[in-house]
Amino acid sequence: MQTIKLELEDNIYQNIVKSGIDIQSKFKEFLFDLVDDSYPAISTKEAKERVAKAVEEYTNGNMKTVSHDDVWAEVDAHAKNKIADSL
Repeated sequence: MQTIKLELEDNIYQNIVKSGIDIQSKFKEFLFDLVDDSYPAISTKEAKERVAKAVEEYTNGNMKTVSHDDVWAEVDAHAKNKIADSL
């Protein structure tokens, strides 16, 4: 096991202590999320191929497009679910 030194401003530390947050477990969660974003790693070549395929599908009219408002409505719904799950 390794040790990480973390420097915090005094007021932030006091807020953490007052809130009763288990900083050790929260920090572990953060580190796991940091190193694993749940997306598989792909090569630059594969990324370029995926983009080229998407451009081709769009150009040929074979891609379903989504409006800006619909995308943000979906993002908002996802964020609200994440917040509700964390409470």
